[in-house]
Amino acid sequence: MFGNPIYYLEASADTKREIGQLQGTEIEINELNKLLAGKGWKTSTKMETSATEAAIKSVKNPEIIHIATHGFFTPEEKIQQGALADQNEAQMAQNPLLRTGLLMAGAGDLLSKTKYNYNIEDGILTAYEAMSMNLDQTDLVVLSACETGLGDIQGNEGVYGLQRAFKIAGAKYLIMSLWQVPDKETQEFMGIFYEQWLSTTDIREAFKFAQDEMKKKYDPFYWAAFVLIE
Repeated sequence: MFGNPIYYLEASADTKREIGQLQGTEIEINELNKLLAGKGWKTSTKMETSATEAAIKSVKNPEIIHIATHGFFTPEEKIQQGALADQNEAQMAQNPLLRTGLLMAGAGDLLSKTKYNYNIEDGILTAYEAMSMNLDQTDLVVLSACETGLGDIQGNEGVYGLQRAFKIAGAKYLIMSLWQVPDKETQEFMGIFYEQWLSTTDIREAFKFAQDEMKKKYDPFYWAAFVLIE
């Protein structure tokens, strides 16, 4: 079976503000590529400096997007009026969709220039930007990164963050994390999930199977951060 292109992305470290490399992501990506190719899937891979914000924004309706990188969520801060000279910074700090995102190539340079206004140049895909992606025919978005399921709770409207953004963009299923996830166990969880899903074609069944398999070997801290959102 041939699927639409599947995109794997890993953000690279930058020189102006060092971002630690995720040692397991290259292994994770290479193993998943091999697994998918063995099942007849065609994949497109972006890594290191090619894993840019522009690259992920240009994606149009793949069946799956798998992003392995650093994720972040910044809780709202009480900022006194006039505390920030740049009013754009002050406005950005109040928007929950701009306080959560995924680090792409160039993120270190961007973080050295601003604490809140991640739209001044490429490097970070925020939830606000992810809403505009074209994913109406995408079955699954996997965010193999830390804290990607977090966000601000806005009354009865739910969580404002990456999960809301990718659902608005059109993705049917999301796999995200609720806390900082260990590199090695994340790689193992993803391998189990994909192998089972490619055998059964049932995303929910495969996700539950991966949870059960990890439960046999590890405490919940090492695997229970990942949640499946429909």
